[in-house]
Amino acid sequence: MHYGKVVQGVLKLGDVVRAQIDTQRRAAVMRAHSATHLLDTALRSVLGDHVHQAGSLVEPDRLRFDFTHFSAVTAEELMQVENIVNDAILSGYCISTETLPIEEAKKRGAIALFGEKYGDTVRVVDMGEGFSVEFCGGTHLDNTAKAGMFKIIGEASVAAGVRRIEALTGKAVLQFLNDRQHIIADTAAALKTSPNELLSKVEQTMVEIRDMSKKIEKLNGKLASMQMVDLFNVSRDIKGVNVVAAKLEDVTPEILRSMGDDIKEKAPNMVAVLSGINGEKINLLCVCGAEAVKKGAHAGKIIKEVAKIVGGGGGGRPDSATAGGKNIAKLEDALEAVNNIVDALL
Repeated sequence: MHYGKVVQGVLKLGDVVRAQIDTQRRAAVMRAHSATHLLDTALRSVLGDHVHQAGSLVEPDRLRFDFTHFSAVTAEELMQVENIVNDAILSGYCISTETLPIEEAKKRGAIALFGEKYGDTVRVVDMGEGFSVEFCGGTHLDNTAKAGMFKIIGEASVAAGVRRIEALTGKAVLQFLNDRQHIIADTAAALKTSPNELLSKVEQTMVEIRDMSKKIEKLNGKLASMQMVDLFNVSRDIKGVNVVAAKLEDVTPEILRSMGDDIKEKAPNMVAVLSGINGEKINLLCVCGAEAVKKGAHAGKIIKEVAKIVGGGGGGRPDSATAGGKNIAKLEDALEAVNNIVDALL
């Protein structure tokens, strides 16, 4: 019996109708379904007999297969599985279907889905005269060669002890490979090289980027040193302790920490709160020299109060503490509050 929906015209009793499937779609579904059976066999061959199907989805030239396994499948194991399936496809195994009494089917070694209920007779799909033998009522190819190609595109965990493989067959593999070829060609063109020289060009570019990063880091360090001289000049004396609070341009958290270490070493009687902005995030650092700590300064307490003003939080030791914030508009207010915060501690 077929269920249908009239979307155009009128259907009445006595009309002669013709039911017709989408042959292109059906062929693509058959490729993916037969490849799913081959994948099941390959997984047990590579991973072990403990592997059992835990679910599957078959679509035109695309499949998803869930199976029981205790760990992630390695790249090497996936390659072995993929090779076994493609070898079976290239071997051109005949695929036969037969309806048998269930006991006879079991004697032939046919694999049943765990938890499924079967009647007295079952349909058995045999690929390669024993390469893959499973209970199945679905549509299949008549020869494995018609699957064309098989390509695994993903492997992941979906539940405790259950893994999932996603793969392509037939025309979808060709499209996948063509897309990758375009990406490689476009990347090579962007790097002004050929696809064959792409790897060496990328490696060369990475070396250049690392060298440039080191040079930039050195330049930033020099700029930070220059800014630090300015900080000493604008510090304010509060109860015998030099206090400075400043917003620095183009500084990373690493540069802030380096500046903080220099301040503690060169100015033991100083409290400094330094800030830098990266994107939409504020980085804050407070350092207190040894003499300043003896007089009551505490970097962790200072930075905690400053961070509150910019909608963040943090803390740390008496001599060094870090924090973050997100309200950039309040940064000036936070830095202006440093003098009063320090004054209350001394």
